[in-house]
Amino acid sequence: MRRAAALLAVALALAGCGSAEDGVRDEGFVAAGDRAVVSPATGAEEADAGSMAPQPAPGVAIVYFLRYDEPAPTRRSVPVGETVAESGLAALLAGPSAAERSLRYSTAIPDGTRLVAYAQEGRTAIVDLSALPDPQADGGQEALLALYQVVYTVTAGGGIDAVKVRVDGRPYGLGSLTGDTDVLEPPLTRADLSFVVGAEAQLGSTGCAVLKEDAEPYAGEPALELVRPQDGTVVGETLQIRGRLLSDGGPIVIRLLQNGLEVSNRIIDERCRGAFSATVPVPRTLAGAVELVVSTPETETAPALEARRVVEVAGA
Repeated sequence: MRRAAALLAVALALAGCGSAEDGVRDEGFVAAGDRAVVSPATGAEEADAGSMAPQPAPGVAIVYFLRYDEPAPTRRSVPVGETVAESGLAALLAGPSAAERSLRYSTAIPDGTRLVAYAQEGRTAIVDLSALPDPQADGGQEALLALYQVVYTVTAGGGIDAVKVRVDGRPYGLGSLTGDTDVLEPPLTRADLSFVVGAEAQLGSTGCAVLKEDAEPYAGEPALELVRPQDGTVVGETLQIRGRLLSDGGPIVIRLLQNGLEVSNRIIDERCRGAFSATVPVPRTLAGAVELVVSTPETETAPALEARRVVEVAGA
C-alpha cells in the first residue's frame, strides 16, 4: 500500500488527540454510530476508558481499517461460538470488503497474514501473527498503522485493555520501530497509539492521553514518570519517549542537551493526564552522550515536574 504522506517513524503528533473523521461503517455500508476515538486517560480514569471507544452490540465486532491513511472503524457480525476479539481479528486479516475498497478503505496488514496463535491473560490479549510490515521500512509508517489496527480492533469489545503483539513468536511493538525491541516490551493500550489519529505528517510528532473536560481533579501525588528510554540507551536517528504524567499538568516540554546546549526539542502543548509519547529527531551531526530532560511547568493545580535520562547517540 502506498501512503500519501509520511506519518512518522514512531511517533507522535497529535493534531489534537482527536477522533477519526469518518463514521463507523457496517460491512461496507454507512451505519450510525460513534466516531472513532481518542486515547483514554490513565490512572483513576482507566475504568472509564472503554466508554471512549465505539461500543459494539452483542454479536458485533468493530474492525479498524484505514481510509485515506487514517484509521477508520467498520462493523462485522460475530458468528455464533466466536469471541468478539477473535472474530474481529479474523475480519481484520481478511481485509476490507469489495464495497469498502470501492470507498477507498485499505489496510496496513500484509496480504496473506495468518493468526498463528491467540491467548488471553486477564485483560491482556496475546496476538501472534505470521507477518506484519517491516518496522525499519519507510520510517516505520506502515508498521505503526498496522499496530494501531491490531490493538484497536482487539480492544474494541471492552473486555481487553492491552495487547501483546508478536510476529512468529517475536515481540513486535513501538520499540520495533526504533530498532530496540525488548523481549520484555510491555503490552500496548489504546493510549499508547492514540497519537496516530489526526497525526501530522512529519517526523517528530507528539501526543498524550487527553484530560477529559469533566474529569475529577487529580488527588494523588503529582509525578512525571519516564518508561522509555532508560539511562544508557543507544539511539540512532530518532529518540522514542514514553511516559506518564500523574497530575493535571501540561504542556510537556522535551529537550535534548549536549554539554549544556539544547540540540533538539518537542512540546506536547495540551493538558494531559496519563500516558504520553514522543519521537524527537536526533541531529545527524550529533554523537556521544546526550541528556534528555522532560518537564512540565507549574500550574494552579500541580507543581513543576521534571525527569532526566542520559542516552548515547550512535552518530552517523
